Amino acid sequence: MIEPLLTSIIILLTIPTAYLLYRITQDEKEIYKKYFPPILWILAIATAILANIDKIYALTILSIFLVILFWNNFDKLKKIK
Repeated sequence: MIEPLLTSIIILLTIPTAYLLYRITQDEKEIYKKYFPPILWILAIATAILANIDKIYALTILSIFLVILFWNNFDKLKKIK
């Protein structure tokens, strides 16, 4: 009963967390643009593997994956506006 609620809360908190990290780390833009794409692939594969093993670990890695994904794409969203 509590697992779907906890999952939705964690996933909803990833966007504000990513935006906050994006605003704080404007100076390190070159660093995370270089290293984040390979990290995203590793986290996506780890999430897929851990989804079958343990839901809590998969949810943790999924939230990290989403934060990095949104954090990496806020630059593109800013250019659209």
